[in-house]
Amino acid sequence: MDGVTYYRHGNKVRACRSQRGPKKGRQEGEEESSNRFTEVRKMWRIYRRAIGDLPIWRVMAKETGVNKSDSLFHSQNGGCFRPGVGVWAFPTFRFSVGTLDAPVITGAAREGWSVTLNWENDIDRPKAGNSDRVYVGYFYDTQPRAPQMVSCLGACRRDGRVIVDVPSAGQPDGTRLHLYLFFGNKMSSRFSPSEYVEA
Repeated sequence: MDGVTYYRHGNKVRACRSQRGPKKGRQEGEEESSNRFTEVRKMWRIYRRAIGDLPIWRVMAKETGVNKSDSLFHSQNGGCFRPGVGVWAFPTFRFSVGTLDAPVITGAAREGWSVTLNWENDIDRPKAGNSDRVYVGYFYDTQPRAPQMVSCLGACRRDGRVIVDVPSAGQPDGTRLHLYLFFGNKMSSRFSPSEYVEA
């Protein structure tokens, strides 16, 4: 402290000059980086609750040789967060990553809290199986720190369309929704990158 190191020797407290000088205060860039890191860590915990047991980021971390799934999440999404705010860059946020072919959204329509998403369905191929399951992640515009997800049971890639009933969750009518459509295979061992649309 203040260039002095205090230590205990036997039962006595002793002091000597520190080898290192007094700690400098953090610079503005370091402070911002630290705050952003904290924001991403908080979001990671909430996001994991939203996706339940889907191993989206763990699968991709293994495939890309990244040590941890949370590190991959941070590297992909870190720039989408603002400290104290949550997600601010919704279109660039990745709800899902993976090696399956990403959806190509061709339309989105909304009536109340019911959203219809249409996507282009190409031929069945190794990276885009017709039986791939459909998932939709979303944020209410008023809650940029609270990701949610819907597993669209019974819907698959071949359908080219899904209707999602988003819970109103006490939100005012017409609250903007940020939606992320993605696919996963039947074994939940491969996923696609998410595609963003606003409704």
